[in-house]
Formats: sequence, structure tokens, C-alpha cells
Amino acid sequence: MKVTVVNNLGHDLPEKVASLPGLREVRIDGDAQVPPDLGGDVIFTHTRGAPNLGAIIDCGATWIHVMGVGIDDFPLELIRSDQILTCARGSTATPISEFALAAMLAHAKALPDIWINAVPADGWHTGPKMGALNGHTVVVVGVGGIGAEVARLSLAFGMRVIGVRRRPLSAPHAGMEITTDLSEVIGDAHHLVLAAPATSETAALIDHDILARVAPGLHIVNIARGALIDQDALREALDDGRVARASLDAVVPEPLPDGHWLFNHPSVRLSPHISWAAPRSGNSMFDTFITNYHRFTAGEPLEGIVDLDLGY
Repeated sequence: MKVTVVNNLGHDLPEKVASLPGLREVRIDGDAQVPPDLGGDVIFTHTRGAPNLGAIIDCGATWIHVMGVGIDDFPLELIRSDQILTCARGSTATPISEFALAAMLAHAKALPDIWINAVPADGWHTGPKMGALNGHTVVVVGVGGIGAEVARLSLAFGMRVIGVRRRPLSAPHAGMEITTDLSEVIGDAHHLVLAAPATSETAALIDHDILARVAPGLHIVNIARGALIDQDALREALDDGRVARASLDAVVPEPLPDGHWLFNHPSVRLSPHISWAAPRSGNSMFDTFITNYHRFTAGEPLEGIVDLDLGY
């Protein structure tokens, strides 16, 4: 079976993709003129799409795959009813979940404040007060591939894990609790990990009302999208101590403008949306395409299908 893949990524496909049986690559960069007679079976593009995607979309392709997981910036309105959109869902679950655990451990173990370069003023065996993950509660909002992996690692540390999801589906791990109402459990949380997609339902999910219900000293970890947090409400909660720390890998806007308060707030730990980064992150994203390519050529259902109505 011959399959024409319209490559809209802006660079050549890696050898392990380009050498797939029957694959014919047609490269159309995002700023390129689209030939009027362009034909293709599959479109491979970015999570934001490309300037010329609207012209490419009618090339005859029935499957569009994006190189990434979050598709909140993708022009979903371009997708026709006879087309399937897939993403690299699950490909970055390992590095992002490890990042979340690292953030929780850093907060609990007072890192980096505990490191010294001289004898502490109060003597040896002294330092910042340290806590623990074991026996503490983490609330994970979003129980997809990333949230489920955060839950698995947290359970291994002896934490109580509560997952918040849109529907009352069963928990992916034994010992994990599930709810559909964040407001009912937020008061139990020592750590709140945000791993849900950015949709109209999750916009400003962490707002004044939710933050009014937290137990003082909450640690928030955002490994999802900045839009999930009302940043003005967060600032108030940080200033009065309801939130002891916010470890933010996603903010609004990205990048932040110079002088933004998040850069210098003493209770904020900020990273430039890199929790996904790991030695094999790129390869993992291509692996999801390879898996689906084999399914596509075999006439089997694809994995990682985006629900166009839900937006993820």
C-alpha cells in the first residue's frame, strides 16, 4: 500500500519515519506555496498547525497527525467531518511526570535551600524545615496519560492520590481515588498537580473560589497550560500564604514579558515550559506516528484520536 504523507513540519522526516513501508513524503513547509494539484493521504503538522494548513487540508487526506500532545492552539475548525485528527498522546508522560515528582520533592525537602557552602549559623544538623511526600495527599487534575503516570509515581512514594476527571471513570491504579468535583477534595491537598488539557471547561479552573477552599501551605504544580490558573487569584493566595509554593512550567502569556511578577515572586518556581524535555522526547513523539501509520495501513482504528467537540 502506497501512502503519501504531506510533511508540514518544516524539516525532513527522520529516517525511521521516512523509511516506513510504502511511505512517500511530500514536504510542504508552513510558509510554502501549496501546489493546486497537491494530493495526499496523511498530513503531519504541528500542534499549532501552520499558516498554509488551510490550503493543505483539502489535499484528500483522511488522517491528520500533530507532532505534540496539547492541541489547544490547533485550528480545529479546519478539520472536516470525514477526517481524523490524532496527537502524540502519552509520548511525554514519563518526563513530565518525573518533573512533577521532582517539583514536589524539591518543595518537601526544601531544595535548593538546604544546600550549604559553609557551616550553618545555628550549627551542624540544622537547616530549613523539611517535610515528606509519604503520608501526604496529592490531588491530580486530569487523569490522562500524564496524570495517570504522576499518580503512579506518587503512590510509589506512599502518598494518598486523588484524581479529578471530567467523567466518573475507574481509577487507572489500585489505591487511587477518583472524583469529578475538585471543590470537594481541594481542602485535603498538600500538593495540587495540574495535568488537564486547556479547554473552555478548564479555563481559570484554579480561581478565587477554589483557592478559598485550600488548606494553608498548598503546593501547586502546573505541568499543563497556564490558562488553567487565574494568575491574579494565585498571586493573592501566594501573598497571604494559602499557597506556599507554585511550581509553574506553564503560564500566560508565553513567554512572559520582562518584569512580570512571576519572575521575582519568592514563592514561585518558574520554568520555560520544558517539563516534556528528555533525551528521547522527540523520538517518542515520532513513535506515536509510526504506531498509527501501521494501524492506518492495516485499516485498524488509530490511537490518540482528538475529540473535536471536547478539544483534546
